[in-house]
Amino acid sequence: MSQHTNVRFGGSGKSPQLPAFCRTRQRSTTTVGLRALQQLQWLLWLVLAIQLSTLLLVLAGPVPAPRRPQAGAPLATTGAAAATVPSPSQL
Repeated sequence: MSQHTNVRFGGSGKSPQLPAFCRTRQRSTTTVGLRALQQLQWLLWLVLAIQLSTLLLVLAGPVPAPRRPQAGAPLATTGAAAATVPSPSQL
């Protein structure tokens, strides 16, 4: 013969009791200062700007390598640079 033992919580057939911190119904309120909200708003704008700049960099795609001048082609000068730089073969 096998014996069955009925296990009951609380010893008197009651359901288990919740801990005291779960049974309290006190409302908790938190006061947030206006300065803290302004700092949070500034931080959110900063994060948005960084994400937007990252997205624009991704959409722009890879930057092509600069072209090397072909043999026999004249060296290009910019308006800012008055002198041309000779290539190593011209030295």
